[in-house]
Amino acid sequence: MSDILLRAAVTAQSSMYNLRDREDGQTMTEYAIIIAAVAVLLIVALLFLSGRIGSLFSDTGSSISS
Repeated sequence: MSDILLRAAVTAQSSMYNLRDREDGQTMTEYAIIIAAVAVLLIVALLFLSGRIGSLFSDTGSSISS
């Protein structure tokens, strides 16, 4: 009787171990988080640098036209 219970316990533990160590969907989620973080950083950088970027384009356009 105890042999049957021991086998059931070992089977349950090994199946839980296999489910816990699956990494199938993690890479897609990690890439999505990285892309979202980069997009947020770019938007914040553009908001802070918008005045300088505008003046840079204006100066370049006026130097080309003259």
